[in-house]
Amino acid sequence: MKRKFLAVISSACMLTNTLLIYSMPVSAEENADDVKIMSLGDSITDGYWTAGGYRKYLYHELELKGYNNIDMVGMKGSDNASFVYNGETVTYDDNYSGYSGYAIQYMTGTETRQGILEKIQETDMINVCKPDIILLQIGTNDILSNYNDGITERLENLVNTILSDMEENDIIYVSTIPDIDVELVSDWFWSYGELKYNNTTEDFAKIIQDYIDSYNESIYNMVNAKQSEGKPVKFADIHSVVDYKADLYDGVHPNEQGYEKMGKYWSEVIESELSGEIPPATETTETTTETTTNTTDTETETTTATEPIIPEKNYSISDAVRLSEYLLCKYEITPEDDFDINSDGAINIFDLVTLKTILRNRST
Repeated sequence: MKRKFLAVISSACMLTNTLLIYSMPVSAEENADDVKIMSLGDSITDGYWTAGGYRKYLYHELELKGYNNIDMVGMKGSDNASFVYNGETVTYDDNYSGYSGYAIQYMTGTETRQGILEKIQETDMINVCKPDIILLQIGTNDILSNYNDGITERLENLVNTILSDMEENDIIYVSTIPDIDVELVSDWFWSYGELKYNNTTEDFAKIIQDYIDSYNESIYNMVNAKQSEGKPVKFADIHSVVDYKADLYDGVHPNEQGYEKMGKYWSEVIESELSGEIPPATETTETTTETTTNTTDTETETTTATEPIIPEKNYSISDAVRLSEYLLCKYEITPEDDFDINSDGAINIFDLVTLKTILRNRST
């Protein structure tokens, strides 16, 4: 029996116009050896401003890595699409489930948003498509429409709904969302009312950034909690690869460069999963092996970190900025930076989460 996977990406978009397909999903002829991948989310998944979004780069990168058994599945798209990349025409499987304007679930009040939760339920999407890997990125529209209260609870409910339809050995990845260039798309935040109009654009941008940071951190914590319950849920970090100043087309949706970065990131995650290696920025457990001189037995202890390790160094906000820029490949670290904050031997999103927690606790 082949190993199967489910990956979930969270993202969002603003506009609601989209082609809805309620019939059977479009998919290549099923093969027992195929690895089925579903891209699931809002307009960032849908590919707003550019056909194929990150999905075309994901498929192409996996082909370059030698994977010829990838079957993209979903309620939209087609088996064959093409785009020009580095002067050559590249074909890819373009089945997916991305819905522009959708929030985590149906919401009405400040703005009416259709929900990915309801879309999954009304189409029986997971059971119909039977994905091994789903990439769900969702939550940006919730923040755009000022639906921040209860956002993590809604996400967890969505994940639980997907888990209930998953088959044995499936995996679900839940991803962070990218930053938003709030100053560029300030008018998109009209639903914040007085909170927006009573603050300068710069101060309001900081407020929205706090919402994004808090949501992304809560995704990490939620995944950790699911793992401690033995659920097949893993963390992914699209936020770490998209630079909101250089990689966005309109302040919310990625440009081609941003989508290319996303596609390459997801190809690395999937390759690591399929090869049994540690995916980038998703490992949450640390295994240590100790051997005593009095016995030939090896004792292995696995622990899952649930509390941030408090470092001796007195970190500041500027350290958090430098660490963020390092994760975006915009800053070269030095030994003096000492950014392995949780002392796990690697510098990744978990160190940034820990650092932000430390700074937040210090300010309260």
